Amino acid sequence: IIDTVRVDTLGTDSVSLDTISGKKKQPLDAPVIFEASDSIVFTEGGFAHLYGEGKVNYEKIELTSEIITMNMDSSTVFARGVTDSTGVESGLPVFKDGETPYESKEMRYNFKSKKGFINSIVTQQGEGYVVSQEAKKGANDEIYLRNGKYTTCDHEHPHFYLKLSMAKIRPKKNAVFGPAQLV
Repeated sequence: IIDTVRVDTLGTDSVSLDTISGKKKQPLDAPVIFEASDSIVFTEGGFAHLYGEGKVNYEKIELTSEIITMNMDSSTVFARGVTDSTGVESGLPVFKDGETPYESKEMRYNFKSKKGFINSIVTQQGEGYVVSQEAKKGANDEIYLRNGKYTTCDHEHPHFYLKLSMAKIRPKKNAVFGPAQLV
């Protein structure tokens, strides 16, 4: 009769191994402070919806709008105004990064990357105004525009402007643009 001893072929305890080790989410550097005059609704997936004069503050960034949706997990915000039954828009987003305010109809912003997309942006640069239907905000406060306008006329439909095909604007520094037409 031969006595056999079974040997553990695994060598280590398989239960102690963490097979689902994902990346840990990096927290933000500062707290996000938010408020709304009407209501704040938390939903599945880490979303917070702010209704009625919503306001979000993070470090030197301030965002105000009638409706703001925040994704707490990905550190992103989406803001837009509301349109009443007569077609009048109100509560449009105003994004302030330091001293520079940006008015828009709709915007998305990421607190971690400090980048965002802005639809229908209006901002003052020096003594002029920059208007564009599509804009991207970079991490160093630069704004990339496509089909924009630069004007010193303070009207919704300016009397004169430079029509910019593409532009990069660095607030309080300079504006660089491609082909432009005087309109």
